[in-house]
Amino acid sequence: MKLLRCLFALMLVCALSGMAKADPIDFHMVVVDPPTGFDTTPITSLTPPTPIGFSACVPGQIPGVADPYEGCASFENSTSSAITSLELVFANTSALDSQTPNCGLDPNTSVNDFASFSCTLTNGFYILDFTDGSIGVGGLFTVAEDGVDPNAFPDGTLTASSATPEPSSIWLMSTGVLLLGAFFYSRRRNGLGSMGL
Repeated sequence: MKLLRCLFALMLVCALSGMAKADPIDFHMVVVDPPTGFDTTPITSLTPPTPIGFSACVPGQIPGVADPYEGCASFENSTSSAITSLELVFANTSALDSQTPNCGLDPNTSVNDFASFSCTLTNGFYILDFTDGSIGVGGLFTVAEDGVDPNAFPDGTLTASSATPEPSSIWLMSTGVLLLGAFFYSRRRNGLGSMGL
C-alpha cells in the first residue's frame, strides 16, 4: 500500500511539473541602478542606437534581489547629458515565442531608474519604452530580463534619449539668433527699415 501511495505522489508531481511547462513564462524586463564593480558598456552618444545582448546575471548585480534575474546587460552614461528615456527593441524570435512582454518596476528593490513604461509586440518586434527618469552623466544602469534563457534571448538595440538639447544644438541656435539680430540691426542703422526691405 505504501508503494501505491509513493507511485501516486510521483505521478502527481510529474503531472504538475508538466502542466507548468505547458504555459510559456512571459518575460519580464526592468531597468535598475546596479552596484559598482560590474562590467559596463559605455554609451558615448545618443545616436545611433547601442547594441544590447544579455549574459547571465552575476549574483549581486541587481540590488535587493536574492534570486537574480536570468539575463543582465549593464551600461554607463558616457554622453554629455542625462538620459531621461530608453527604448529597447528586440525581434520576436522562437525563444520569445510571442510571449506577452512585461516591463516595469522591480518590486524587490527601490532603485528603479524609470517610473513609467510601455511594452508592446508590434509587427514582429518587441518595443519596450522606459520614461520618467534620469540617469546622470557617468551614471550606471542595468537592463535585466527574467523568463528567457539569456543565451537564447535575441540581441537588440537600446536607444537613449535626453530631454535637454545637446550643446551643439544650443550653439547652432545661439549663432542663428545672433546673426538674425545683426541683420535687423544693420537694416535699421542703414535706414532700410522704413523702405520695407
